[in-house]
Amino acid sequence: MWDGKRLVAADYQALQLRLEKAGLESWITEYLGRVRELETRRPLPGGDLRRFDEVRSYREAVARLSLATIAAIALNAGCLDDAIEATACDRDVAALFRMAMQCQIIDDVIDYREDLSAGLPSFLTASRSLPQAMTVTAEAARSYAASPGSSAAGCLFPLQVALSVVTAATKLLVRVALRVVRYDRRGRRLDQLRDP
Repeated sequence: MWDGKRLVAADYQALQLRLEKAGLESWITEYLGRVRELETRRPLPGGDLRRFDEVRSYREAVARLSLATIAAIALNAGCLDDAIEATACDRDVAALFRMAMQCQIIDDVIDYREDLSAGLPSFLTASRSLPQAMTVTAEAARSYAASPGSSAAGCLFPLQVALSVVTAATKLLVRVALRVVRYDRRGRRLDQLRDP
């Protein structure tokens, strides 16, 4: 809805009714209130490296909130804030968060043109320079990989494997997209061109 995409009211109402019947109304109400706050303050696309950091923080906050809501419901948590903290502290939930961010990068690469035309903030639309956005997005993808000192290291083995696979796929997609972006149609490097 906040992205200006088509929303089928009947589907939305049916889903809302199913969630209410399952006793999840309070969780959904809190989630929607918090996501509304994030969306009304979301950064604009097309800035510099500082803007990229703002967009990345926004993307992370939305992912943490969504994952925390699911985790809170699944784990019968006392409050949403505890579940949000778990996305950074609990090794298993942190691994899921890192996978979600890798998937967000994949989505942003695939939907670049649509996000750009709609004026939506994403990893790739955050910067005025697409080659620069691709480079810092590649760095972000590497940072979401589990390293020995990260909070996702030591999580359940299936989550470690899944995170490794998603990370490899993300890195490959970003690497290929970066190569495509760096060269114009005639095979010339864009970052070395001076005259059009």
